[in-house]
Amino acid sequence: MFVGFPLRLQFRRTFPIAKRFFRPTKSMSSASLSHLERLYHWQEEVENLEAYCSGGYHPIELGDEFCQGRYRIVHKLGYGSFSTVWLARDSTADRYVSLKVIAANASERSSEAEVLNSIHHNTLHHLGRRFILSLLDEFLVSGPNGKHRCLVSEALGPTVLDVKESFNCDLLPLNIARRVTVQLALGLADIHSCGIVHGDIHIKNIAFKPPNLDSWSVEQVYEHVGSPNKQVITRNDGNPLGPEAPPYVVSPAILLKLGKPPTNEISILDFGEASFTTELRKQWHTPILLQAPEALLGEPVGQPADIWAFACTVFAMFDNKSLFEGFMPNADDVLSEIVDTLGRLPERWWEKWEQRGEFYEEDGRKKIEHLTEQYREIYPLAVRMRRMRSRPSAAREAEQLSEEDSVGLRKLLEKCLRYEPEERATAEEILKMDWIQQLRGSV
Repeated sequence: MFVGFPLRLQFRRTFPIAKRFFRPTKSMSSASLSHLERLYHWQEEVENLEAYCSGGYHPIELGDEFCQGRYRIVHKLGYGSFSTVWLARDSTADRYVSLKVIAANASERSSEAEVLNSIHHNTLHHLGRRFILSLLDEFLVSGPNGKHRCLVSEALGPTVLDVKESFNCDLLPLNIARRVTVQLALGLADIHSCGIVHGDIHIKNIAFKPPNLDSWSVEQVYEHVGSPNKQVITRNDGNPLGPEAPPYVVSPAILLKLGKPPTNEISILDFGEASFTTELRKQWHTPILLQAPEALLGEPVGQPADIWAFACTVFAMFDNKSLFEGFMPNADDVLSEIVDTLGRLPERWWEKWEQRGEFYEEDGRKKIEHLTEQYREIYPLAVRMRRMRSRPSAAREAEQLSEEDSVGLRKLLEKCLRYEPEERATAEEILKMDWIQQLRGSV
């Protein structure tokens, strides 16, 4: 039962049901399929076109309207394995909003609206509430591929990753890194205080709030973020498109044109993997390089795994590299990097890790073949910390960490990256750390 906004069933128009059925996964992409396996001609930098089928994405065109004309599609904001996200004009509230349309088979199990409503209807008003995406409306739309849950939220600007990659050497200015760290900590503390696990914390799921767009015309929006780039969809077998796919696909708007960053505030977004702490879960869909050891080893995961991902995210905001850097890694590769950086796993995990013999001798020493073939340098966390922002590629451009930042960041990482989940700092304990307290007073 959803709290707050009424759930409405909307019928846009009648379509025959598509014959193919698709179950999108985070690991599947259209580019990974051969030409013969793909129904549609592959397009770059857009959603997986193969997911336009029964159970998959809802076909959307610019100018489409939802909820009896209330929401009109203006531009594409982004996409994921389970949804497409659009900029829409809300004619009732006279504002721009984000409209997330979830794939049909993912809509059946999506608890994103329930989670967001639970947070924003919580009577405990936390300081971090302003840094969490606000749900404004929700409804269902019926189309050729099934029934899709649609979530309406505030429109957002570029992600932290977008902004980071726009600077020389992929280095965020320190004032931005500090500000985002504090706001992310506050937002995560609020999420956790509501008994919720986010489940997908990383720098692509943190976005800067945009300047006030509501007074802009659609033409002015296009002047700032670029006109929609439409790419015609064609089938590889030469047959005409069916109703399950739109006639064209739209590239996402260039939100960086709004500013780097456009404002000083962030929102934590994408609660599609969120859950309540009362639920037992062993599946964890955070990017694999940010997954905690318990997730990699198939053990129950909860809020401490969010804390691990938070620490990896903060490291990535202060440096131009990730804490763990595997190239197309699997769980064993990531566990090896974790051990190289933080030391040997607790004995029960060391024994449970079936593939450890590929990387280590029985006494825990790294195998010679992995030392000689290792594509990256192996350093413990303390050394990684000393080398932050000082690699040759970044040294000339980088603003260096102050002693206070260096010490504070090291202490935060050490408390958040403890192997035993119950020994990691909680989100509320993070807010009480001296360094975070100092940053809260200066950003």
